[in-house]
Amino acid sequence: MKIIVDKDMIVNQLARIFNEHYPYLRIEIYHNGNEISTDCFHTLEEISSMKKPSEFTIIPTMTIDQIEAFFWEELGLQVAVFRKVGNSWIHTSFTNDWTLERQNRTGRNIFGAIA
Repeated sequence: MKIIVDKDMIVNQLARIFNEHYPYLRIEIYHNGNEISTDCFHTLEEISSMKKPSEFTIIPTMTIDQIEAFFWEELGLQVAVFRKVGNSWIHTSFTNDWTLERQNRTGRNIFGAIA
């Protein structure tokens, strides 16, 4: 379950693929401090603050901290990951050292307990 993120990827494609792999997580992308809509059809390169953005791979054992660092270092983009809790989404800032697998599993368990 790898997600290859490259400069030619479209914002809504990234959001969709991320959600397919991690249905209890959501990724938000920011440009110049403003959230980019997940319906956006711009490429990551178009909104990047870097002249030569590169690519990287997201794997389930990466932590949120690692993912945020990769987006910043490789694409010049700020991102935030949110976990589903009932009908709400909470920022994972207090659990950024957890892996994507653990974050998604926790979201699934919480959602199952509430439903």
